[in-house]
Amino acid sequence: MIIPAASRTPEVAFSAQTCSFKGECYPEDISEFSAPIMEKLGSDVTAADSYQVDIELYYFNSSSAKFLFDLFEFLDLCAADNKQIGVTWRYRADDDTMQDAGDEFSEDLENLLFTMEKID
Repeated sequence: MIIPAASRTPEVAFSAQTCSFKGECYPEDISEFSAPIMEKLGSDVTAADSYQVDIELYYFNSSSAKFLFDLFEFLDLCAADNKQIGVTWRYRADDDTMQDAGDEFSEDLENLLFTMEKID
């Protein structure tokens, strides 16, 4: 399943054991954007022993930050249930804001593997 990028939302791509986000995220209605993603993740992660989420965002707004927090909290709870779950947070080398955001998200996660990756 692929949700194509739009002017205010990132591309979201799902495969058997992975999900990736790439682009900017500031939808007018975060619930409309996030509901199908959380539904698909819920079924995919529940069915898998391991799962990987790759995130490369260039901008997100406060409602998207709440969605990301909820996403990471869900994944962390799943990882606490003996699932191998990883998140890779990719940020541009010159983007301190996205680097700081990744650092902040990772602080409260106890069970999933959260990796920061600098990209050019």
